[in-house]
Amino acid sequence: MFRQAFRQMSVAANRSVEGPIAQCIDRKIRQKFPDLQHFALFNDSYKHSHHHGMAEAENKIESHFRLEIVSDGFQGLTLPKRHRLIYSLLDAELQNGVHALQLQTRTGAEQARKQQQQQQQG
Repeated sequence: MFRQAFRQMSVAANRSVEGPIAQCIDRKIRQKFPDLQHFALFNDSYKHSHHHGMAEAENKIESHFRLEIVSDGFQGLTLPKRHRLIYSLLDAELQNGVHALQLQTRTGAEQARKQQQQQQQG
């Protein structure tokens, strides 16, 4: 019983976007892209906490994040340049415990096209 309760608490903590690293990521993204049309931050650490590479890691609670960013600040940038921009912005976090970032980066027009396609399909 104790093990199950501990596991549930651990999973809940591993999904939190209220931790210091998540809050720092949120702040940096919002400062860099003041015209954000959409921003979502997901803590996916719980999905990876038992992976081989994470066994010895000090940070298992805020190690893997997924970001969805829609901003016209990406206009004219290729996907690799967009991702390099985000990696550069979050370099301190990547050097200090963040193991992985999954990124979706779109302009407002790209997001509108994606939503339109989803509506046509659904």
